[in-house]
Amino acid sequence: MQLSEAISLIKKGIAPQNSPQTWADLGAGKGLFSEALISILLPGSTIHAVDLHKRPSLQHNPSIIFHQADFVKDILPVPILDGILMANSLHYVRDQVACIQQLRTHLRNRTGVFILIEYDTDTGNEWVPYPVSFARAQTVFSAAGFSRIEKIGERSSIYRRDSIYAALISQSVAS
Repeated sequence: MQLSEAISLIKKGIAPQNSPQTWADLGAGKGLFSEALISILLPGSTIHAVDLHKRPSLQHNPSIIFHQADFVKDILPVPILDGILMANSLHYVRDQVACIQQLRTHLRNRTGVFILIEYDTDTGNEWVPYPVSFARAQTVFSAAGFSRIEKIGERSSIYRRDSIYAALISQSVAS
């Protein structure tokens, strides 16, 4: 996927902002979605890119801070976040509800959001061991306490027959 395609897939999930934001990209890989996200957010925003593997090449962008960590097992060295982006990383997590509940503690109360990018399939394989179809994502995030999930983008996958979707997941707002 090219940077322009990644931007197109997630841009509908980024609300208009009045000030810089702080996000995490969990399972950042080579940093494609970190770069996409920072290009959409206001100047002064920060992305905490978290991955198990060594620092990706992020074109020396000082707005992207890399952390080598396991977002499931490790305590994440991140501040309160405006959003968490997970691109093809939740499908590696066995207990997805518990993971999302834990990650939710890093989000700003009531306004913090998730952007999820996953294959829209229920069929697992060695590369997608715990698939997160859009229907499954609705179940997982609802069980983790989120009230709204909206598909914001979709494209065909070059690796699978399934499509890739992007979803915006938001918390319930207390009245």
